[in-house]
Amino acid sequence: MVLELKMLVLGCGMMGTAIATDLVLDGRVSEIVCADYGRKQAERLIARVGSDKLTARKVDVKDVEATKKLMKDVDAAISALPEGLNAFAGRAAVSVGTHMVDLAYGNKLLTLDGPAKKAGVTIIPDCGVAPGITNILAAHGASLMDEVDDIRIVCGGLPQKPVPPLGYRIVWSTRGLINMYCGKARIVRNGETVEVDAMSDLERIEFPGIGELEAFVTDGLSTLLVTLKGRVKNMVEKTARYPGHAEKILAMRDAGLLSTEPVEVDGRRVVPREVAVAVLDKALRFGDEEDVTVLRVDVVGRKDGRRVKRSFEMIDYFDEERRMTSMARTTGYTAAIVARMAARGEIEERGVVPPEIAVLRMFKRLVSELRDRGIRIQETSGVKD
Repeated sequence: MVLELKMLVLGCGMMGTAIATDLVLDGRVSEIVCADYGRKQAERLIARVGSDKLTARKVDVKDVEATKKLMKDVDAAISALPEGLNAFAGRAAVSVGTHMVDLAYGNKLLTLDGPAKKAGVTIIPDCGVAPGITNILAAHGASLMDEVDDIRIVCGGLPQKPVPPLGYRIVWSTRGLINMYCGKARIVRNGETVEVDAMSDLERIEFPGIGELEAFVTDGLSTLLVTLKGRVKNMVEKTARYPGHAEKILAMRDAGLLSTEPVEVDGRRVVPREVAVAVLDKALRFGDEEDVTVLRVDVVGRKDGRRVKRSFEMIDYFDEERRMTSMARTTGYTAAIVARMAARGEIEERGVVPPEIAVLRMFKRLVSELRDRGIRIQETSGVKD
């Protein structure tokens, strides 16, 4: 008997559209409920995807009772909500016993681990590209070694050609982008988690077909700081941009234009970062440019007494046929694949389960399913001097 699944997509923006697109193509998915704070957003998603499997709902996830009602009859939910709202969705999922996959950073979801285990529910946070695919690749590479010395992750979503003023276009949240550039980033150094300045350790790197990029430290290790604790000596995550981007951002940051400390302007207290978010959102918002996502994970360690290196690389381009960004594809399709694994009972762990634990046993299938969607991860290995 073919298992027919009913799925829920919370958040009907760019990522939610990619998720729904992927779910529609699965013959084992019979119904997809698409819910957003604004019903028109959900209706626009349905009009774009175009399938009678889709239904639109309006919901405010802060209304936990309404969200629980929406969730109780589905096999799994996928949250493509802004960071901060995912905790409301997580609490509703635990209350009604529904598995949930989430795209946003999952720090607030960690508090649901105990209740989720008790309810027999699986909540998978940080299940996109970075974190998400990057975590899974790092954990897979580490699992192939007796000792792990270094893990280095680089990921970036870029326009296919640099565009002014920063050589970059926003494909997610302007506020999230600026927050990522400010403050501290956690890395592992000599086996200990330490904090360094975001955007530090700037270096030049190369990707085939893309050319020279720059990469700098950001706080993207996420749950790897817990799941690989005590196992890896050094670990860092970096963001890739076109050369010159970091210099311009650092100039704005160092001048105080990204500060959260209010300043007085014509007798009014103004937060510089809020102004920067409003201005840059218009200047950097993705338009007609086609994007590319680059990703590389290097794992170095020892196997059978030899020093070895495993490398994973992905270069994914804008989908011209569906007019879908690469960032939406790589993020949304990953979440949709993992959510179906949870809905079918293939992920046995319960509680708040990081993707690198939830999917590790099915690593080859995940890579195969991504490849079926045109998202190719190349793996190389060799002895390291």
